[in-house]
Amino acid sequence: MIRRPMWLAAGAALGVGGTMWTRRRLERLSRRVRPTAVATELASIAERTKRGAVHKVRDALDTGRTEAQRRQDDLWHDLSARDRAPR
Repeated sequence: MIRRPMWLAAGAALGVGGTMWTRRRLERLSRRVRPTAVATELASIAERTKRGAVHKVRDALDTGRTEAQRRQDDLWHDLSARDRAPR
């Protein structure tokens, strides 16, 4: 007969402990989800995305300039070789 009160107390303790843990977890989550926190997080994500896009555009422009210069050099080389060739 002593087992039933022990299991009742253990169940109550686990219930209270689980409820307190859940409450603390939800309070932390609610602090993170407040409108100011969400706005700050969104602004941070937008800033990182903008920086990434700027670097990608800059890299693409640099690559384009390099390739354009290389192609121009090739064309000048071909033109000078054609002028030197016997007719």
